[in-house]
Order: sequence, then structure tokens, then C-alpha cells
Amino acid sequence: MVLKSYFDGGNQADSQEYDVLSLAVMSGTQDLWTPFENDWNKVLLDHHAAYLHTTDAVARVGIYEGWTEPQRDRFLADCVRIAARHSARPNIANIRGKYGLFYVVVSFVLIDFVEFAKQHPEAPNNVNESCLRQALAEILPWSFEQAACDQCHFFFDQGEPFYGHLKQLLESKKALKDATALRRISHYSESNMRCVPALQLADLYAWGQSHRHSDWKPDWLQSLLKTWFLWQWIDKTNLHQSDHKHQAVWSTWNLPKRARTK
Repeated sequence: MVLKSYFDGGNQADSQEYDVLSLAVMSGTQDLWTPFENDWNKVLLDHHAAYLHTTDAVARVGIYEGWTEPQRDRFLADCVRIAARHSARPNIANIRGKYGLFYVVVSFVLIDFVEFAKQHPEAPNNVNESCLRQALAEILPWSFEQAACDQCHFFFDQGEPFYGHLKQLLESKKALKDATALRRISHYSESNMRCVPALQLADLYAWGQSHRHSDWKPDWLQSLLKTWFLWQWIDKTNLHQSDHKHQAVWSTWNLPKRARTK
């Protein structure tokens, strides 16, 4: 069986322009993706939107130019509703869990990452690579232990730096030898998010998590942050507990030298 995972980032790796960098990954088998896509496409049709691009929708630019704020908020609320409907959920208190799409969002506070890298020369210094590491550490075990999949197909929005990092990782014979779970990644490619509902879903969560602490929190964003998803918020309080502990192994894989995040 094949697990299909879709990757999209929120913001850029520039601490002078952004506070947070996020990477959202949405995973599931085709029998889970098909009903999600049907529901998602119905929302797009109902709102006369060709696709969801959260940044443009919030700003009401691009294909959303001329929309009113209530029109935008109704659209985004419906997208959040579909996201929640198809999300996996663990057993929590008196609420029964359910199997569904597995949502993971990794967020790094950029200034904290930059300062940590300066003080710890042995630590990774590229936040895009660190986001990918953290995400892989969640997705690969889940693909086998929970989804019972022996193959993983990964899809990235076009132009995302995370795709290049994965490509270089999978080209390392040493990495494939040391981290055998990487061998389950049998396909990886870039896709146009405007044509892929799952990437639009990832875009929604990447944007939402990156704006978790913003002053502007409309109802649809509050609802999104209350849906169940596995999220990692990494800042100065827990950077030492992140995947930096595996740096000694990664450093032996002869990966290209990374540009330092500024």
C-alpha cells in the first residue's frame, strides 16, 4: 500500500522578514484522499473559486480580488470544516478517535533558530533542512506503524526548498544505508498546488500555524487551530530537544553544505 504525503511551507527562511517558518505535511492513502478531494472540490465549486491559496484569499488579491470580507471568511470556514471532517483523531477523554488523514505541522521560531545555530556550531544551520528532518521523523514511522504502507510517495509545491533537500538526501548512499526507512520513499516530485487539493490543504495549515500568535484571529482560524493535527512549535525553550540530536549521524552522509539561515 502507498502513503501519499503533500508538503507545503509557510513563510520564508528569513528572520529579518518573518517570525516563523512552517512546514505542513498532509498524509493518507488513496481511499482517504478520494473522499476528501470530492468534498474539497465541492467547496471550491460552491464558492466559485478555482483553488485555495490562503495568503491571497486572506488579502483578497489574485483570483479573490473583489471579494468581500464575509465572502472570504465563509469560504475559508468551509475549507476548515472539510479539513476537520477528514482529519485523523486520537482517542481523547470521552471523544472517540477516528482514522483519517494525518496532518503534521512543524514550525521554527526563526530568530531562536539563528541564535541557537550561532552558539552551537555542531547544530544544523539551515532551517529548511531542519523542518524537513522533523517532518520525516513523524511521517515515516506513522506510514508503517499506523497506515501499514510499505511505500511513500511525496509531493511538494513547486519551488519549495524542502524538495531539494529531500532529493539530495535520497541521493546519499550512506543515508539510505543508515536510515533504512528512507528506502520506503519510492517517489517524490513537484506539483502545481493550484491543481492539487491536498497541497491546498497543506497551504492552509502552514499559513494557519505560522499565524498562530498573530493578533488577528478570525473564527475560521481559531477553528483551524482547534482541529486535531500533530504540531511541533520549536523555539529557544526546546531547540535542544529537536532533531539536532541526530546531527552527528547526518554529518556523515556527505550532503552538500547548506546555506546558513539568516
